[in-house]
Amino acid sequence: MNDFDFLTGHFDVVHRQLTKPLTGSDEWIEYHGTTTGRTHFGGGISIDEMQFPDQGYRGLSVRLYNPTEQLWSIYWVDSRDGRITQPPVRGSWSDDGTADLTGEREYDGRQVLARYRWSDVTEQTAHWELAYSIDDGATWETNWTMDFTRRADQPPTVEFPKVTGDFDFLVGEWNVHNRRLKSILADADDWFEAPAVTTGTTYFNGAVSTDEIDFTGRGFTGFTLRLFDPVEKKWSIYWVMSTRGVLEPPVHGGFDHEGVGSFHGPDEHDGRPVDVRFRWTTGEVPVWQQFFSGDGGRTWEHNWTMTFTRPEPRS
Repeated sequence: MNDFDFLTGHFDVVHRQLTKPLTGSDEWIEYHGTTTGRTHFGGGISIDEMQFPDQGYRGLSVRLYNPTEQLWSIYWVDSRDGRITQPPVRGSWSDDGTADLTGEREYDGRQVLARYRWSDVTEQTAHWELAYSIDDGATWETNWTMDFTRRADQPPTVEFPKVTGDFDFLVGEWNVHNRRLKSILADADDWFEAPAVTTGTTYFNGAVSTDEIDFTGRGFTGFTLRLFDPVEKKWSIYWVMSTRGVLEPPVHGGFDHEGVGSFHGPDEHDGRPVDVRFRWTTGEVPVWQQFFSGDGGRTWEHNWTMTFTRPEPRS
């Protein structure tokens, strides 16, 4: 699905925002910014990082296409708290070249219905609007617009404080050796091994880490989204399968002073609730391990290891 491929590349963005939404005010402010977008999963994931120089922060849009439902889910991440909006807005594109995506949101202490609308898309320009409704969609008030104009070069980087570099080691290309249990939580000891390749990227000056991993010959790819909360000093790590196009439940945690990362969270495996633990060891050859517990954390089964090595330099 290539609906958001038009956002790949670099853009100047003119923003207009209503200063006091849902108050009857008609006072708007205008300011300028930039964005840089890229895609993963052959267009099934669209990400762009926005710079707001005058406001002193960045924003990240994460768009996931669910191939079963044929719907997009769009999440927003603010660099000031590193948290992802839940729930997302969801929707699709119409034959007239517009997209409406809606979802519930809290604004100023009240529940509202939010709508993203994309329109007027060309090779060089695009228009986006955010609107709120307090009457279940009967009426809408637009409170933010963005007008995108493609630029030929990468925009200047607006410097922000670096709050973490924990996952900077994953930037770039890697060969990955996978070793994984064939049957999980079944008291089995039959493993399979498979190669993969991945490319890592960071955003927010290191506070967001992503990588897309191609499991060669297995018919799917995976995408990891890591978000750092600068207040709680913790990471939240999400996984997306290309066959599903949804954010799996996150694990949370961080690195110790020796560079070992531990991350935990609840999940489900084959309809059964499990606890999940990730373990990262850094260094010249980073290693990631996954563990499941089916008894509330009393015992853990190691079921997956990824070992990362840099590819040989191209001649």
